[in-house]
Amino acid sequence: MKSSRMIVRTGLALVVVGAAALTSACSSSSTSANGKATITFSWWGDSSRAKVTEAAVKVFEQRHPNITVKTQFSPFGAYGQKLATETAGGSAPDLMTIDRGYQNEYAQRGVFLDLASYIPKSLNLSDWDQKFAASGKSDGKQIAVPMAQNSQSLIVDATRVKALGVPMPRSTWTWPDLQHWSEQISQKSGGKYRGFADMGTEWPAFESWLTQRGKTLYDGGKIGFTASDVEQFWNFTSGLRKSNAATSAQVTATIDGIPSDEPLLKHAAAAEWDWDSLFASYVAGTSDKLSLVNLPTVGGQTGMYAKPAMLLAVSSQTKYPAQSVELLNFLVNDPAAAKALGTSRGLFPNLKVRQQLAGHTAGATKAVYQYEQAVRGQLQPTPPAPPKGDDQLGTLMQRTYQQVAFGQLSVTAGANQFMSQAKQTIGQ
Repeated sequence: MKSSRMIVRTGLALVVVGAAALTSACSSSSTSANGKATITFSWWGDSSRAKVTEAAVKVFEQRHPNITVKTQFSPFGAYGQKLATETAGGSAPDLMTIDRGYQNEYAQRGVFLDLASYIPKSLNLSDWDQKFAASGKSDGKQIAVPMAQNSQSLIVDATRVKALGVPMPRSTWTWPDLQHWSEQISQKSGGKYRGFADMGTEWPAFESWLTQRGKTLYDGGKIGFTASDVEQFWNFTSGLRKSNAATSAQVTATIDGIPSDEPLLKHAAAAEWDWDSLFASYVAGTSDKLSLVNLPTVGGQTGMYAKPAMLLAVSSQTKYPAQSVELLNFLVNDPAAAKALGTSRGLFPNLKVRQQLAGHTAGATKAVYQYEQAVRGQLQPTPPAPPKGDDQLGTLMQRTYQQVAFGQLSVTAGANQFMSQAKQTIGQ
């Protein structure tokens, strides 16, 4: 449910299962004698996301009585394993969500339907930011479309911060400001909780750190940073941990990517890195007032960008491509879908519908809209989908940083080890 973050935190690498090891090679869709079609729709998430997604699907079925949608969801780790098995065996869901870290790998295996012939008649992207829509392309083919737009954020427990008498972070704050602020939280709480949940495992946060310094994760499909860059990032996060400004290694190691299990909601930290699309799940888990704050800046830049929260793709093996595309189009273009889904995955991708919805939001949904509007001018262009192996680098960052946090490796040794293994993973 956490997009790239879940890749980092579950320690899951994409499992590609050989088709010969599987007995099923048929489509997951079915039809009855009266011509009614049954299609499957699979996504990752928690129960709160499932509730709103089921509501949207129900509206779709009411409008399309000849189409029945069977839905299924699971946390990201389990979802990735299951989808890898299904796609390898030719039994993939008719419509599925995919993380951009896997996008190119699956596309190269021919898993997804080329949507070009359905645009614009069945799939209308005319009211979209065209650069954002293009993030669903691989090798020039539109094999997926973003289901929503989200951005990185820091989720802050404003209730606890206010009770301690510490000012809330400002949008112009810097990384040294974050350190000072986090130290204040820890000190004034008497060590009851830390200011910040250690984000040394967070691959997307590292990406923004690089962007602020004029670098990128990838350059022409190859790694675009050095071991020195990793070392600088980990020196900062390790400094937070050692000064008790960030969570301990023991607490950080228990993070599983589910909001209810996060340090913020377990009262182990007053602030946490995450995607803003998960804000509603955090809000649902506490009676405290939570706020969204952008990442610390370098030269006024946050290093953040508009990220596809997850992408929707149709199986190339589906027996019902038209019906599957019809559901896809509904989920990303219809006002009723936008109303039902809220910001469970981020902002609705259709800009016209998004603008209409913005004036009628409340609670967590309104907070996300306001946050996205506030950071809009600071967002960098959405980079191309990463090369094969990106998901494994997220896992590698988590595993290696935990060794650093537990004192098994120095920051320098950890950064060098990470870099060596990362190059082997990407193939350079």
